[in-house]
Order: sequence, then structure tokens, then C-alpha cells
Amino acid sequence: MQSSTNYSQFEKRENSDWPIFQTSENINNLPFWDKRPYLFFEGNQIVMKGTLKRIGKNKQIPKAYMFILLKTGELIYVDNNQKGKIQLDLSIVLKKIELTNEENEDKQKISAIRIERFQNCSIHIWNEDNSISINIWYNRLAQFCISSNFEGFFQLHDKLDEGAFSSVFTVTSQFQEELKNQKYAAKVYSKSLQQKIPAQQMKDFIYAECQILKIVNSQYIVKLYEIIQLEDVVILILEYVSGGTLYEILQQKVLNELMSLEILYQIMLAVKEVHHHGFVHRDIKLENIMIQSLNPIEIKLIDFGFAEKINRNKLVNGSGTAGYIAPELFQLAPYTENCDMFSLGVLFYLLLCGNSPFGTQNKEILLELNKTCNLQYLSKEWQNISSSTQKIVKKMLDKDHTKRITILELELLLDIHINKLRFNQANSRQALNQLQNCNNVIMQNQRPAIRTASNNKKCDDDDMLIEEKSIDNTNLINLKNSHQYYNKSKWVS
Repeated sequence: MQSSTNYSQFEKRENSDWPIFQTSENINNLPFWDKRPYLFFEGNQIVMKGTLKRIGKNKQIPKAYMFILLKTGELIYVDNNQKGKIQLDLSIVLKKIELTNEENEDKQKISAIRIERFQNCSIHIWNEDNSISINIWYNRLAQFCISSNFEGFFQLHDKLDEGAFSSVFTVTSQFQEELKNQKYAAKVYSKSLQQKIPAQQMKDFIYAECQILKIVNSQYIVKLYEIIQLEDVVILILEYVSGGTLYEILQQKVLNELMSLEILYQIMLAVKEVHHHGFVHRDIKLENIMIQSLNPIEIKLIDFGFAEKINRNKLVNGSGTAGYIAPELFQLAPYTENCDMFSLGVLFYLLLCGNSPFGTQNKEILLELNKTCNLQYLSKEWQNISSSTQKIVKKMLDKDHTKRITILELELLLDIHINKLRFNQANSRQALNQLQNCNNVIMQNQRPAIRTASNNKKCDDDDMLIEEKSIDNTNLINLKNSHQYYNKSKWVS
């Protein structure tokens, strides 16, 4: 096909009032490309590179260019020099369409990708020689912006869950050979939800979740692969996690203190990544933690619909789950990182003891106890938890948010404490093995080893030697340096 061939768009475009993601109005007739970018990048920054044909804005004659997609989401087109670039993000809409050759008697059609930056401001790119490659390009581009295709790319299967604002299904990829039949989770938001909640509130939920999942990078946060917007639904193509929720695991009563600490540490790393990008999660609870595996333990933090940018001056949104809400929020204090820490403390208490620190399931009573931060540490299960773990929980659940432990302090203390517990557990197993193989060992002399070996018995009070002063900021560096095995990568499952 010659480069002078005239093409026109084959599909019929219709205006949509779906409010979630829209390209902005091209009021000032802005260009599609940012011209002459003069970017400097290394080869390892390139995600995709290849020669594609392009029809630009208000053009019908295609021309071949080298296109380069970077890990940062920048798409560059190159002639002899760099010609232009565009930053792919949630304001850009992507769709695989068909172009038709108006000069060909058979009206020959080719598959192309339409990238729309502003309303009525788009380009089309394609590869005539290899139709598979255009699918690969589409797949890579879609990871950075909004796409409009679902059928032909994914196949819908079973419903996994249904909540107040969305439903979750399993889907499989259908268009790329190396990913074909790979399972994903599709979170579907329907336009009909506008009848339940205000349209702007629904838009905020969906936009917040997409915005955060696009920028975070943690093995403990569910991965977002693609956002698909159709006429009546928005679909998030997410990593599929098969192990159920942390709430379901807790009901099975398979967790011990060390496992609970390891789970806490991974959730803490996920929340730390969210905070690093200037957001708070605002809905940390058992149901929002998915289990990737129990052996070794690996979790995924999900559901960012309530997340928002940190505002230290005022409370923007007072939503939350009863029993997890930081007490200062009842006084309309701003929602900051300390509020997430309180919710994480409640979750940790539940992992350790199996019940709420407020001791009730009645919602009205629970909210009142939550508001006054009336905590209970009297259960039998709590008595069997090591003193160091108890101190960490109490620091996380401190009513005074200015005294509450920070996420950096928590990371340090968990690192030391978990390594100590693992060391004790390993020694205890060794001692028990020796006991079974030696009939002459006196049982009384082995009691300390037996006591530490049992996950259902109370650990020694000096397992970590956490004093109140050791949690203060001024002593953290000395505490860190006093443990030669301080290395978080050594114990993360």
C-alpha cells in the first residue's frame, strides 16, 4: 500500500455523557504533540520501539516514523531527529479501530490505534505488515492511559464479588499470544450507580483508585494493568489474587503471632508506598487485604476508592469503616498518615486476638467506643501475645495522634522484632528436636525452650526490650545500629 493512499476513519463516533474519563475540550486548538522535546534517555528505559505509520491531526496521507515508548509513559516519534512527544496519562483515550482505504475498490481495511489527546484532536498509528504487532502496541499503550476496547481483548468469566459500588469478575486475555488465557480480575463500575450516589462522588471514587494504582509501585499493592471505559461501564483490569481476603483467613484461625507480624509488615510497606505519593488509603481493613499465598506469606492491598490526597489543613472527607476510624476524625481533624496508622493498628489487633479492640459488633456502640477510643486489652488471646508486640499495638492505637507511632518507626521496630522472634523460634525447634532424641534430658531444664517454641504460649518479656524511650525519634538510629541483622529484605516473604 503506497504512502500516498488516503484513509478515513471506518467507525462511527458518538458523543457520550459518561462522566468518568473524558478528553478535555480543545478550546485553543492545541497541537497533539509537544514539539522538539530533545529527550535524553537510555536504552533500558524503552518499553517498545518500532516503525509505524501515522496519520496526524487533520491529515489523510500516512507517513512512516520510528515510535518509542518509555517506561515513564512518554510516547515519542522520530524522523532524523526527535519530532515530538506526548505524555500518556488518564486524560488520553486509546482505542483500536479500523481505517478504510477510500481509493481501493474493495475498501480495504486495516487495524489502527487512535490516540485522542483533546476532543477532535487525535492521531492514528498502525503497522501494515504485521497485525499482531499493533495488538502488542495497543497493550503497552493501554497501561498508561484509558482504552475503549474490551470485546476481542478480554473474555468475561465468573463473578468473584459484588459490593455497593462495583462488581468483580475473572477475565482472560484473548489477543496476545504470550498472555493468552492469563487470568485477571475485572472490577466493573456501572453508570447505573449514579442512581445510588451523586455522579461526582462516584467519579471521585473511580478516579482516585485509578490515579493511585497508576503511580504506586509495590509488590504488596494489587497491580492495575488497564482501564477500559465503555458507554455504560468503567472496567479496571487488575492483578488476579486467588487466596481470598484476610478476613476469611482470620476466620480459619491459622495465624500465629509471627505470621501476624509478617502480614502487618507487608501491609505497612504497601501503605508507606501510598503515603510516599502523597495519598492516604482511608479504608484499611481486613476485607481490603487479599492473600496471594500463605506459605510464604504475601498480601495485596486493594480498594482505593476512598483514597485521597493528604490535606493537613482540614478534613476533606469523613468516610470510613466503623471500628477502624482514628478518634481524632470524630473531632473533624484532617485525615493524615497517622489516621491510616490507627486503622492499621486495629487490623493488627484483630489478627492477634481475633476480635475487635472495642469488644462489640453493635454498630452504634462500636462507633461510640471508637469515638472515645475506649480500648480493651483483657482477652485471653491478648494475654498470650509477647510484651513487645503488645507495646507496638498500643503505640499504633494511641488516642493522641501526636504520640502515635509513625510508619518509619513501625518499620524499624517490626524489622528488629520479627528477626528476634524468628531466631527464638528456630532455636526452640532445635531444642525440641534434641529433647526428643535424648531420653536422659531433664524436662525442667528444657522448659524455657518449650515455652518459646509454642505459638500459643506467652513469649518472654525481654524478647525485644522495647522501652518507651526506644520508640522516640531521638533513639531510633541507635536502636537500628544495635542490631547487626537490620536488613528488611532478609525477612520479607
